[in-house]
Amino acid sequence: MKDKIDLDKIYTEEDLFPRDITLHEEREYGYLFYNEENKDSYDSNHALIYRDKISDVQNVINEIKDFYSEKGINPCIYQAVSEEGFFEEISDELKRNGFEYWTEAQKYMVLCEANMINPNPKIIVQKLDEWKDEYGVEIFEKSGESWGIDVVKKALLNKNTLFFVAFYRDVPVGMTYCHITDDVCRVDYLLVSKEYRNKGIGRAIIDSFVKDCEQNKIRNCYLWPDGETAEKIYYEAGFRLVETKQAGRAMIK
Repeated sequence: MKDKIDLDKIYTEEDLFPRDITLHEEREYGYLFYNEENKDSYDSNHALIYRDKISDVQNVINEIKDFYSEKGINPCIYQAVSEEGFFEEISDELKRNGFEYWTEAQKYMVLCEANMINPNPKIIVQKLDEWKDEYGVEIFEKSGESWGIDVVKKALLNKNTLFFVAFYRDVPVGMTYCHITDDVCRVDYLLVSKEYRNKGIGRAIIDSFVKDCEQNKIRNCYLWPDGETAEKIYYEAGFRLVETKQAGRAMIK
């Protein structure tokens, strides 16, 4: 199945997925994503820039700084996934304008093998389309990630969002939300309440998600794992590593 994977589509979706969770303005050099009500979310507040669409780097940086500063948001810039090394090329301009830049290794895993998860039958996973405040209290707040509440609520306004919530003894204990664009599905976020980890919650959620994708014949389903434990779960579900990209980030400290 790996020969059917369209990495170009996947990387384009990785660049543009914030359009589903935040506000944005398009520019000739890229996009300005922002949410003045949730300034702590980097995915909701950053500029995406493209190397071949920039003629004057300094002018672009000036516009980005002015745009976010006027909104009380710390300016942050992402380079496009397929443009590794771009920030090194413009490092002098970034430093001169007060930006620090770094790279983060992102392992792209794509669903291309059989799902081998045997979920815990005590965990009930439901596919939902509405938000309830108890999800925020029991899952996000108890995990110290309250910033994610607004992101998920925003995502649920879009019909292309998939939302799975796991319940243990009728208590919501974990969730994932994903979105579909054409035949590409991105797992945006997987979160399990701290007090319910190591009980198979994450496995049960991913199992339900994978089965849903298979049922709906989603061709390019991908994610990037956050740590070895998550990677093992995804591997068990049928995801395989196809490539590691160096994601470029720049921010005024």
